[in-house]
Amino acid sequence: MKQALVVLALVGLAFSAPQARKPFHEHVEDFLDVIDQEAGHDIEHLMEHYLEFEEFWQALDYMKTNNFKDIVYEMESLPEFVAVVDFLENDNIDIHYFIDLLNTLIENVDRLKVARHTLSGRDLSAFIRDSISEFPKAKLAALFDQKMAQDAEFSSAILNLQSEEWDNTFGALWDSPVFQAEVKALAANGIDVGVFLDEIIAIFGQN
Repeated sequence: MKQALVVLALVGLAFSAPQARKPFHEHVEDFLDVIDQEAGHDIEHLMEHYLEFEEFWQALDYMKTNNFKDIVYEMESLPEFVAVVDFLENDNIDIHYFIDLLNTLIENVDRLKVARHTLSGRDLSAFIRDSISEFPKAKLAALFDQKMAQDAEFSSAILNLQSEEWDNTFGALWDSPVFQAEVKALAANGIDVGVFLDEIIAIFGQN
């Protein structure tokens, strides 16, 4: 079940996941464990149901194509993207962990047929929003507050991502005409980067 949750957030996490002495992805897994324990069964049913829809598969299938890989390669060559990576690496960030995990999860998703339930839509964005609605927000927020109070490295990483320097660094990437063209190309294939970023905030109980 954790895999079904991780696949939603990885695009955003690739830009947002700092690491400290305890690797940051281990902190992320702590939050995913709470979601899994509290809402895993319901989200698993959502995943099974959405896998029936071609609109949902549009995004997953696109991530397996050379066109998607070309966008990633082009993105990596942008000076603004390099600046984002440099910023994160200064906080011991390993974005490759999440990118590799994304690739593994996409390869292992199978088409399923299940009984129909009430859903808000048929595509990946609707699945993300429906999943967020199942998150145990209070427990995630409590875990976030606990880590901020008790783990200096986690707190430092989060504060760095709330800094003006990060806003300027990521803002320069977001405002890049090339990056915006890439965002539009992803959206045309069912991948809404903004919704992925919303998912990250929700995983930490900060929505």
